[in-house]
Amino acid sequence: AARQRQDPDASLWLVEYGPALLVIHLVSCIEKLAWRLFRDQSELRQHNYTPVVIKDEPPSPGVLKILPFSVAKEYMAFPLGIAGNTLQITMTEPSDVNALEELHEKLKKEITACVSTEADILEAYRKYYGATEEDLKELVPSYEEEESEEISITHVEDFGSIVADAADEFEIEDLEEGEDTDQFAASDAPIIKLVNGILVKAVQEGVSDIHIEPYEKNMQVRYRKDGSLFKSMNLPLAIKNALAARVKILAGLDITERRVPQDGRIKMRVGKNRSVDFRVSSLPTLFGESVVLRILDKGSLNVDLTKLGFEQSTFDMLKRCLGRPQGLLLVTGPTGSGKTVTLYSALNSLNSEDIKILTAEDPVEFNFKGINQVNVHTEVGMTFAAALKAFLRQDPDIIMVGEIRDIETAEIAIKAAMTGHLVFSTLHTNDSAATIGRLVDIGIPPYMLSSSVTMVLAQRLGRRLCPSCKKKVTHSREELLAAGFKEDELDDLTIYGPAGCGECNGLGYRGRVGFFELMEITDEVAKAISAEVPEDQLRKVSIQEGMMPLREAALLKVKQGITSLDEALRRTVAHKDSLPAYLVNPDVEEWEEDC
Repeated sequence: AARQRQDPDASLWLVEYGPALLVIHLVSCIEKLAWRLFRDQSELRQHNYTPVVIKDEPPSPGVLKILPFSVAKEYMAFPLGIAGNTLQITMTEPSDVNALEELHEKLKKEITACVSTEADILEAYRKYYGATEEDLKELVPSYEEEESEEISITHVEDFGSIVADAADEFEIEDLEEGEDTDQFAASDAPIIKLVNGILVKAVQEGVSDIHIEPYEKNMQVRYRKDGSLFKSMNLPLAIKNALAARVKILAGLDITERRVPQDGRIKMRVGKNRSVDFRVSSLPTLFGESVVLRILDKGSLNVDLTKLGFEQSTFDMLKRCLGRPQGLLLVTGPTGSGKTVTLYSALNSLNSEDIKILTAEDPVEFNFKGINQVNVHTEVGMTFAAALKAFLRQDPDIIMVGEIRDIETAEIAIKAAMTGHLVFSTLHTNDSAATIGRLVDIGIPPYMLSSSVTMVLAQRLGRRLCPSCKKKVTHSREELLAAGFKEDELDDLTIYGPAGCGECNGLGYRGRVGFFELMEITDEVAKAISAEVPEDQLRKVSIQEGMMPLREAALLKVKQGITSLDEALRRTVAHKDSLPAYLVNPDVEEWEEDC
């Protein structure tokens, strides 16, 4: 307007430069919004407590009298509501266990805590308690009334402390740059900074997966850590296409195609000697593209068999099986149970200059020196079975095939195991005994299994209790007996549970530990397989031969204070005592008598 008053050709100038100015203004607004969202959500989620915006959830009537201002200001807390004898509050530091205990003692109420920003709580003090500016400055000396109204653009340049601290260390490599067709949004500075911040934060926090998910009214970013998902931030729906497009550009995907799933890979350099890969999957959903990134950080990969959590008896059996010159070694469990890490650890322990190792994987997640690794591409005919056939002509000593999915792959793997090769593979079954039945179901004769399979290792991953804050917990005798503990164990049993602290982000858990069940195919177990005994009888024979069931292995970790009882029960299943053989299969009784 000022230029129009001074320049008669102002209208022409606006026509020429107006759109550019509008774009710059919009970029600035998005940048401010992205910074605010990232800063606030990161701050609120640092303890993994439910975030609360107090103006959206005002306190219920009378609750201010229960928690007066004189007490609330000591803990930077604010009351939200009360149900029975439980007072719900929000705090800036809800993981402060001592503060919660002191509030419990002072108020004689049970306390449940949420988390809010400091600025939000200070504003609530002023609005609901009538706190003056002097009161607020006394609580926070640096408090200024205008501070929460607008964030200076200079802070946005570094996209918060996360990007600022990592700016010189992280370099993201574009595998393939594509045309940006979404009105330049994917290449805008705030979008680039936002995506970089999401990736950097995930690597720094040690998460395994990033989920970027659009919904009807917003989109959210969730991280998976130690097997559990938690929300990291909410983002405006208006940037969903730009955000997805930016990730797809980094992964070398087609940003113009939003109707079909796509897969790609991003490589991130951390410093000079460390690189982190992201396996990217995009999926069209009702409200936009959902993008999931699996973090493949070799620097954090533990391939030491002694560090995976094996019990000594199970570890001795494993070493015995790995020391055999030939045979089929199977690892089984659901997706995300750590099968790949166990296989890599086994191969790493056997890897040497005088041994040739070939692997077929879908896809190769980590590369290792001295191991020839092959990616499976079913669309061009490079299946697991095709790879195995080719491997047998490569003079290998050890073969690893990512998964046995069909009878052809199973037959070739067994043939390789019976002709002087050590063969590793995986299956998706519930436990060790069920694996034999699965192979029989797809068409492998039991006599071939009994002579070729060396071991079946079933495993699960449970969350490890945070050593800094774990606490003793009590359970009823009935609950402990139902879980699988023996009567004579209960009197001396000490069980720990999660508490939550700053070290574990308030979760009570930090890291994971394996529960393992190893069925070694001894002579007695081989006889049982050849006799086609039922699954429960095979399990019983295996236990007699030294197998520790999954539930027993998990309960041992509970007794050692490594994990909680709840985690053991959630990850494993207790099997009832086997039925009498004659009720299951008449032939079993005859076989047992012959033995």
